[in-house]
Amino acid sequence: MRFELVQERVAALPRELPAAPAILTPIRLDALDTGAPTPNPDTFRRGRPAAVLVLLFPDDEGQGRVLLTTRVAHISTHAGEVSFPGGSADPDDADPIATALREAAEEVALDPEACGLKVTGVLEVFPLTVSGFRITPVVAVAERRPECRPAPDEVARIVEAPVEAFLPDAPVELEERTIRQRLIRYGVYPVEGERVWGATARMLGQLGALLATEPNQPAPTTGTAGLDAEPTVRCASEADQPAIHDFLDRLAPELAHALPPASQQFIAEIADELVGLASWAPWDRDRGTDDPRGFDGLTLETEDRPAELTLLAVAPRLRGHGVGRKLTAAIADDALAAGSSHLLAWTLSDAAIHPSSIAARAFFRSNGFVDLAVDRRYPARGEDRLLLSRALR
Repeated sequence: MRFELVQERVAALPRELPAAPAILTPIRLDALDTGAPTPNPDTFRRGRPAAVLVLLFPDDEGQGRVLLTTRVAHISTHAGEVSFPGGSADPDDADPIATALREAAEEVALDPEACGLKVTGVLEVFPLTVSGFRITPVVAVAERRPECRPAPDEVARIVEAPVEAFLPDAPVELEERTIRQRLIRYGVYPVEGERVWGATARMLGQLGALLATEPNQPAPTTGTAGLDAEPTVRCASEADQPAIHDFLDRLAPELAHALPPASQQFIAEIADELVGLASWAPWDRDRGTDDPRGFDGLTLETEDRPAELTLLAVAPRLRGHGVGRKLTAAIADDALAAGSSHLLAWTLSDAAIHPSSIAARAFFRSNGFVDLAVDRRYPARGEDRLLLSRALR
């Protein structure tokens, strides 16, 4: 599978991810009930946080590959098994992205900058009932094949597996073994001389299902904007409002008729097709009860006159192709010209409960934003919010 297509399929992960093949889920053969256990929702909150890096990259022929490791045989847990680089979160890790990248650096000496790594989102958060971990699979793409080397005390071998090995029509073999005095049957991916099973196989099965699925994206308003075309960004006018509402109706219906007040809107176009939208407003603007400020207890100096990025939306097929970056740059320039010294943005704080925030915070941090505060008092969709700030001067 060509890496360009892999990039396109994971550039904007859908809210509803496809399921992994059921054959990969282990079942007990020595019990009356052979169905998969019903997961406890509290596991997602109580489990020890962990993260793995699902890194996709091109090989020398431009085909898509995914980075896996074979664990050494002498460790106490999961010895000899195939897994993604990753592990449990450290107290200093800001989020699952930081955990996954730190673990990848420790296990395979991954250098994100050298390979041009970009985080695009996460797969389904995975609870391990036996070990008590709550694993967030962080999905990333690399522009170039990463130069990796295994840490001798953790990794026996680095596996660069072709993504075709995990597509829905890829071969899956059944195995049976006794684990903790239980007879288990499960599906296995045979890959590069290794046997991939368990949680790693199910994550790869979901990845394969995702890669085989055509992205669900809004139809073009006009034209046929392509991935290689350069977007143009301009201020929106009153004449653009019907196209803006049509764009949001297809992309995020909940926003189409509930846009926050904006000082200025900017649109991105390719061949006269609206492919992106952004807006900003002063942070200290008057707000009604339906537009609360939140972040109680956060004090900002009056002379700072911060601006707030109130909306940033890009057509799914064009995410990761510079549209959001150009829109954010236009907003920053406009807010600076209006006298603001900082541009604020926010996303939901708990990445395990709201995986879409992984891609959002990765985007903001790559565009000059730094973490400023976590609002734990204003409920945004029932969760805390992370506020980020970008200096404009």
